[in-house]
Amino acid sequence: MATNSGAQRHRLLNFLATVIVISSGLVTLIGLLSDDGSTAADTARFLIQLVTVIAAVAVLAGLVNLVAVHLGRFVRAERGWPYSVLVLVVALVVGVLRILDRAEVWSGDLEGEQISVRVFESVQVSLESALAALLVFFLVFAAYRLMRDRVTVWNALFSLTVIVVLVGWVPFEDMDVLRDVRDWVVRVPASAGMRGLLIGVGLGTLTVGVRVLIGQDRSFRD
Repeated sequence: MATNSGAQRHRLLNFLATVIVISSGLVTLIGLLSDDGSTAADTARFLIQLVTVIAAVAVLAGLVNLVAVHLGRFVRAERGWPYSVLVLVVALVVGVLRILDRAEVWSGDLEGEQISVRVFESVQVSLESALAALLVFFLVFAAYRLMRDRVTVWNALFSLTVIVVLVGWVPFEDMDVLRDVRDWVVRVPASAGMRGLLIGVGLGTLTVGVRVLIGQDRSFRD
């Protein structure tokens, strides 16, 4: 009897969750299509702001969980605890810098600067540069593996494209033709492929949204 009661309660909660999600999605969609200042538009704006606040709280909860997990690894001296110490130190430094930025304590040449943003950008640019440098070797090795395993038209085209693009970036003289070809490859085929990927992402997002609106997505019910 208790099992049947629990199952009925679970189905009822699933039904209520489905109704809330579909209603909120439809109201937001109608509000975004309505004129500014209307009740529907104000309601949609309120729902979007509410979701933004919830997302911010979720990020804060994730940060607290991250600190708790790594602090526990450090206290228990688990394997890899030095990395946990590094994560905790970095989180503390970034938090302190952000607080100091908000307090506007910097003076002199640093007056008005956002040091936390500058530190983040410096680390991010360094990591992206390192990954970009590694990507060159990965592309060359991938072209070598493809041509060694099987020589096809597409493998040869990939290898030729890698060679032309990489050599086109080398600052040699009398390389105008290769630079023009490199610019064309980046501007036309690569740009077209990127736009195709973005269109696919947009269609996938639209499909997921439609499934949520019609109650077919089970992520919020399971």
